[in-house]
Amino acid sequence: MKQVEVDVEVSARHVHLCQGDIEKLFGTGYELTPKKHIIVGYVAEERLTLVGPKGTLQNVAILGPARPETQVELAATDARNLGIETPLRLSGDLANTPGIKITAKNGATTEIDHGCIVAKRHIHLSKEDADHLQVTTGDEVSLKIDTGCGRALTFDEVVVRVGNTRTVVHLDTDEGNAACTGKSCKGICFSR
Repeated sequence: MKQVEVDVEVSARHVHLCQGDIEKLFGTGYELTPKKHIIVGYVAEERLTLVGPKGTLQNVAILGPARPETQVELAATDARNLGIETPLRLSGDLANTPGIKITAKNGATTEIDHGCIVAKRHIHLSKEDADHLQVTTGDEVSLKIDTGCGRALTFDEVVVRVGNTRTVVHLDTDEGNAACTGKSCKGICFSR
């Protein structure tokens, strides 16, 4: 069995906006303000509120840069609290997904008719680590996390994405809480 040690990051609920929705919410020609750079772009200074049939979620992060289509990534618990049935999908696979109302602090709103997903857990692998594990983009690996808190877990069906300079696993908040993750969490990723 081949394995590598990996960083484990918990990806909280967030929104990827298309340029049209950025402008509906913040004004014509508006550009998001980068606050923190991450492996897939940046976290913006701006925050949003999601409004569902049963509830709202405030202070939701926006990840930039702009995407071709607006996408909302939630944990299953978030979706239940909002009152929407959100499928488990890879980022970008938005067909036949529910929509939601999105508001900015200035009172501006936009409503998407689809785009809400629970993101599948995934790993961004460096080319070297992918070669070591003998996997390519789209393959699946397993991840073992043992933080010593009595909640050791092994996650299967972790989708591989190859091509980053840094190897990191992204879990949602439900998965991170189940495994008792914290800052600087490490795991062991292995292929069978």
